[in-house]
Amino acid sequence: MNFKYLLFLLIGLIFAACNSSNTNEGDEKILKEAAKIHLEAIEIEKTVKPKLDELVQHKNQLSIQGRALSSEEQLFINQVDQLQASYDFWESNHVEVEGGGHDHDHDHHGHDHHGHDHGSKLDVLPADMLIIQKEFRDSIISLKERVEKINFK
Repeated sequence: MNFKYLLFLLIGLIFAACNSSNTNEGDEKILKEAAKIHLEAIEIEKTVKPKLDELVQHKNQLSIQGRALSSEEQLFINQVDQLQASYDFWESNHVEVEGGGHDHDHDHHGHDHHGHDHGSKLDVLPADMLIIQKEFRDSIISLKERVEKINFK
């Protein structure tokens, strides 16, 4: 998943957004589905963050050893840096669904008021919000798979 593509999609949807004060029944159904997908992404993130934190901690321990790192260790450090950058991008660009609030118990999953504004909502069509939420869920799934592939000794 190319995270820059996701950002461009998000920006494009913002510009193409329509301000609609009345939602019909179909729109409400779509927004409920988008909210459900949003919650799925948050649940996945709750499993990814601790694993990523563990990888970052191990990377930091390797970095301060004061000896030349093996090629495997250097590869590990680079992979973890890339994962951290991907996670930070995902987290700072995650969008909530209007009316689809979720529990932001940050101590529960390692956040201290992470990058997205909890009151911030995009003004997009419900169908576009569904697409956005699917992209964010797919992104965190991809990140989870990448995190799980990394092993350290």
